[in-house]
Order: sequence, then structure tokens, then C-alpha cells
Amino acid sequence: RRDTSPRLPRRERAMSGVPSVEELSELMREPSRVRNLCVLAHVDHGKTSMTDSLIASNGIISARLAGKLRFMDTREDEQLRCITMKSSSISLKHTPSPPVRPSTCKHDTGAAPHLVNVIDSPGHVDFCSEVASALRLCDGALVLVDVIEGVRTQTVAVLRQAWVERVTPCLVLNKIDRLILELQMSPADAHRRLQRLIENVNAVCGMFYQEQFLERAHEMDAGEEGDTDAVKAQMEKEGTLRKAFEFSPALGNVAFASATVGWAFRVDDFAGMVATKLGMKAEGLALAMWPPDGKDAFFNPKTKAVTRKDETGRMLPMFAQFILTQVWSVYDSVLSSDDDKTQKIVTSLGLEVPPRELSNRNREEALRSVMMRWLPLSRAVLAMTVEQLPPPTTAQDDRVRR
Repeated sequence: RRDTSPRLPRRERAMSGVPSVEELSELMREPSRVRNLCVLAHVDHGKTSMTDSLIASNGIISARLAGKLRFMDTREDEQLRCITMKSSSISLKHTPSPPVRPSTCKHDTGAAPHLVNVIDSPGHVDFCSEVASALRLCDGALVLVDVIEGVRTQTVAVLRQAWVERVTPCLVLNKIDRLILELQMSPADAHRRLQRLIENVNAVCGMFYQEQFLERAHEMDAGEEGDTDAVKAQMEKEGTLRKAFEFSPALGNVAFASATVGWAFRVDDFAGMVATKLGMKAEGLALAMWPPDGKDAFFNPKTKAVTRKDETGRMLPMFAQFILTQVWSVYDSVLSSDDDKTQKIVTSLGLEVPPRELSNRNREEALRSVMMRWLPLSRAVLAMTVEQLPPPTTAQDDRVRR
């Protein structure tokens, strides 16, 4: 594994925030605080850009270079072609914050630092053997999907490989900003598109779930028209029945991101921000923003109550109202060079952005400065990683059956 610490004296290294080799080695002694994950996606869906932002959180590279440096592409031909050809790994340190919804956390994280071993894998079909090798080494995976391109052939391939290897995945819907800048969608339209995209990914995973019945029925000579319930009962008795992959913001295993700009969020992040203003509990608000049943919930500002019906016909779903509308507003004000509105938004969000960065003539850089401070990608993605993905001690109990 690559030594992630620059060749600096120990004191300077500590001041720079880069974890030392000694710190990482110490974290390895506690397997329950270790996460081994692989970043998977179709080609050009943002794997390496997202990995850059995760690396920047440890101070190894500058946050301004995240998404541009392609730190994990160490070969010259990878940099020239802007494509990952070989899997590469790095160890990162992450200290979790208290979760908004402890009920959705599959593993107790506590407040102690965690060691996150990340493998950046290729997305091109010609390098699928690299993906298979990376998954064999990991216990969890981050599956990235471009919100414009949607589920592609290699997306299905990596999900299938994760299913075969019994790896626990989390979903990252990447390039959310393309809905704003390219398709110029409204928050309501973007919300519906994200809902359909998650449904498409779950449909693919449901196909793998059904295939296990067909395979088992064939082994039992039950025939194509065999009794599915009987096959399922037999698999449950043998302990070979597996649960289907299911992705939902309500479960805490879906994040929304723009890796090139360096921001990401989960529903829980905004629930924590908005709960105080509305006088509601953050956990209940998170459930209302994306209900477990997949149906929309609406907030009535007059009654200060959450309802499942759009009583006026003009109400926005709470996910669009309290989350997407805010993101759209920041993009609109910063990119339109509306200095007064931008300053008001920055002040209301409680951000400390240097005036020099805020008035940058390159509005895309000014936008990065605001969004990276407001919704840092590493905070959302690494929190999801330690809460949802299993440690080696837990994962191997299931994977050893294969």
C-alpha cells in the first residue's frame, strides 16, 4: 500500500493534518474500526475525482486540486488519457460525528477515529479483471452513477460483481450539478429524476435477487415453472437465501454529490440543519424528506405540519423544498455574480469564505469555495462509509460462505 504521509518531520506532519504512518498502523490494531472499500462505476462517472476529495480531507493534496489532480492515476498513460487503467489503494483516517439517525446505522461508530482503506478501480470494460481483483480484497463498495447518463452496462456489471463477491454497496448519485447547468431542471423535476434513477438501480439489484431462486430451482430440478415459495423456503432452511441490495436515502446508504466541485450530502445532513429552524426533531424530519415508502411528503408552512397530500397543488416535496431549492439558489446566486445575494446566503449558512475567493472572477472557483465549505464531500461519503459498510470482522462471516 502506498505510504500516504509526505516526507516531512513528525511535528510538521502533525501540524499539516496528514495522518502519520504510526497513527494508521495503530488504527489497524482495532479491526472493528477498519473499513475496506472499493470505488466502482461506469467509465467517466467520477470515481477518481471523488477519491481526490476523500484524499484531500486528510491533507495529502490541496482541496483546490481535488477532482483535477487525479492523484490515484499514478501511471503516465493514465494521466495522458484521463482514464484509470490499474486499481490503486490508499489509507485514510476519518473521525465520525454523532449520526442524526442512529437507527439507520448498521454499525456503531462511536467517536473514535476509523481507518478507511480505499481502492480506486477502473471503469472501462477492458479492465474488468482489475475490478474483480479489487472487490475480492474489499468488504464494501461505493457505486457511483452519473445522474444524466444513468445506469450503464458497466454499472450493471460492477453491481453484479459486488453481488457475487458478497460485498455490501452504497450508492452515490454523482454530477448533480449537471441537472442545474446542462438540463436546467427545476428542483421538482430533479427530484423526480433522482427518484426514478434510484428505482432503476434497485430494479437491477432485484434482478440478481430473483436469479438466485432460478439457479436454486434448477439445482432442485424444480423446472422453470417450479414453486418459488418452496425454493425460497428450502433456501431459508439451508441458510443460503440472501437479501437483495436496496438503496434508499431513507436507509442512509445513498449520497448525492458533485465530485468535480467537491460537495456531497445525505438527507441526514440537511435534516440536522433545518430541524432547529422548523422546531422539529432531526430524525423525524429526515424520514419526512425521503419517506421509506418512496412517496412524497409535503410541509404546510401555515400549519407547520407534514402532510402526505399536496393540498394546494403547488407544494413541493420536502426533499425538493428544503434541500434541492437551497442548492439551486446557491448555484444561481454565485454563478450569476449577484454579490449581495451571495453574501447573504453565505452569512445565513454560517460559512467563513474569504472575500478574495468569493469575488473571484472565475465564478466556478468561487462556487467551489462556497460548496466545499458548506457540504464537504468527504464528510458525507466517509460518514456513510463507516455507518453502512461492515468492518472485516463482520463481513468475513458472510463472505466466507462463498
